[in-house]
Amino acid sequence: MKKFLLLLVCAATAFSVSAAPQKVDFGKLPKSSQEFIQKNFPKEKVKDVEMDREASWDKYTVFFNSGNQISFEGGSGNWSEIIMKNGPVPATAIPVKIKTYAGAKYPNLHIMMLATTADGYKAKLSDGTFLYFDSNGDFVKAEK
Repeated sequence: MKKFLLLLVCAATAFSVSAAPQKVDFGKLPKSSQEFIQKNFPKEKVKDVEMDREASWDKYTVFFNSGNQISFEGGSGNWSEIIMKNGPVPATAIPVKIKTYAGAKYPNLHIMMLATTADGYKAKLSDGTFLYFDSNGDFVKAEK
């Protein structure tokens, strides 16, 4: 019985180690991800890039020296989450309808996080309010 438990612990440890994110070079990112960073984060310095294998696709997370980070889906290279620790999400990275709505309804606040969801988008404002949008960028609801 002890040998079986030891084998089980070893197998679980091996699996968790293989599932851990791996550091990769910036050049390993899909070309569209590299171009998105160059266009929307031109002054940011890349600190690390991690690849995490999730189910049947890869997810890349780029960490900047500023503490900001952005995640991309490996297959398509499309961004999936932008988290800003210093400054707001760049206006050039925000879909137009979302930028227009947030600017009109919350003129004194900034978008500090933007993520894609199964239904569209989720944005977190500088006061902690979450805004939800459908896949077309149309407003759905707000939550505090």
